[in-house]
Amino acid sequence: MLKQVYINKSVLQAAKERISYVFDEFPNVCVSISGGKDSTTLAHLTLMEAHKRDRKVGIFFLDEEVVYDSTIKQVKYIMNLFPENTIKLWYQIPFHLTNATSLKETQFIPWEPGKAKLWMRHKEPDSIQHKPWPKEKETVRDKNKGFGFYDVIENFENSRENTAFLVGLRATESPNRWRAVSKNPGHKNMYYATKLKHGNVSAYPLYDWNFQDIWKYIYDNKLKYSRIYDYMYKKGMGLQEIRVSSLIHEKSFKSLVELPEFEPKTYNRLLKRAKGIQIGHLYGKNKEILRTRKLPKNFKCWKDYRDFLLKTYPDKDKKWIFEKRFKKHLNNNYVARQECRQLILNDYENNLPVDNKPDPREETIKKWRAIL
Repeated sequence: MLKQVYINKSVLQAAKERISYVFDEFPNVCVSISGGKDSTTLAHLTLMEAHKRDRKVGIFFLDEEVVYDSTIKQVKYIMNLFPENTIKLWYQIPFHLTNATSLKETQFIPWEPGKAKLWMRHKEPDSIQHKPWPKEKETVRDKNKGFGFYDVIENFENSRENTAFLVGLRATESPNRWRAVSKNPGHKNMYYATKLKHGNVSAYPLYDWNFQDIWKYIYDNKLKYSRIYDYMYKKGMGLQEIRVSSLIHEKSFKSLVELPEFEPKTYNRLLKRAKGIQIGHLYGKNKEILRTRKLPKNFKCWKDYRDFLLKTYPDKDKKWIFEKRFKKHLNNNYVARQECRQLILNDYENNLPVDNKPDPREETIKKWRAIL
């Protein structure tokens, strides 16, 4: 278990010191941005340090195409904050994304060749539109799944040397991920980093910031931010729901419920671009269907429902992935409900991993039966 240690300095001061140290140690610095509040804050802090040192920083954005218009406006804003210190790395290349809204089109390919008329928007004139690394050196984690989002990230990182890749990860938003990266410090005393190949590291200078710290920094520095946050806040959405990212993958498809209200033009374009969008819009927050919080009436238990979904899963090329994975799991209703969620959301990549353990409810019942 990670121990919290409190020091006599603010998170802002600590982040500035970490970023300054990164510049001292690495000749190349690159910030990954998503158009969200965290990466906006990190990019601004890093560009301020670069400006002070008269250095250049790579600003990396992997364009998933199916994103809010507000996200694209924010990315353009970040790319032009300090143009004299910015190296634009706006990637608009084809790769595979999970489409959690359709059982027929389980994979979506942003910027798919031959479908330019259906693209959500035109490509940027100064974007990187072809893979800049040699084909023979390209790595793919799982050839059955195809060249995916994390493959792009990995190949991008492997194509560079002695580079610090800065990411706006915060422990309060993703404690499990932070626990994983903190076990392997990446460079000297950089406890907030992970070691990569070719002398590279991934660094997380904002890891100890919380939600309020981010918004205070944005306010104090009069930074622009995605208007989607305002729309979500006014709708009364919880802190965990207020986020901007792809509109179709298994962690964010619920955004389709409000998309016609927030950005009607984006929704209309998305209807033509990808399958299953109407389903996501209608059932994105339904407890029985896409969220699998409530068992459908026709099934006695989650295990029965899982077996039905697995038997009728329409994508034969992906079905075996679930079958192989589920054989390693315990066969109880607690696990089966999570397996149902993976099947319904086409999570063949295991981005929503199953908590494979005995059913807590059954364990509690056994405990009280023994006491009573």
